[in-house]
Amino acid sequence: MSEATVDNRAQDVPFSFVIADLLSSNLEQRPEKMRTFSKMWGVVGLNLPDIDAAITMIFAGGRVRIEPGIVGKPDIVITSSSEKIISLNSISIKFGLPYYFDEAGLAVLRQLATGELKIQGMFTHPVLLTRLTKIMSVM
Repeated sequence: MSEATVDNRAQDVPFSFVIADLLSSNLEQRPEKMRTFSKMWGVVGLNLPDIDAAITMIFAGGRVRIEPGIVGKPDIVITSSSEKIISLNSISIKFGLPYYFDEAGLAVLRQLATGELKIQGMFTHPVLLTRLTKIMSVM
């Protein structure tokens, strides 16, 4: 993987380094994640009201550019606390799909049901969301 694969242009948003480092290490350590990453096209926003921050990830077939704020009209916008966003990385992947029937998965479903976690575009862009979950998961 080349270093240009993850281009963090949101250096004034400290949370962007967490996401950039997570993506870089996952892609370097797990070749199957790189295969998924190379198929990703779309725009994902992360809105973190608890730390008054937001970033946009623009995926383009094996590359991602991280921009400060919510840029344009993303396909998916995930809104939650920074802690809950990070906890999404613990979702297991089984048979190539996110697994929501263990402790981590059920916690995500509860957060969606209570509104602690909001995912705009989850029904209109399920493939992008599934691929995002796969490349971000540390499991």
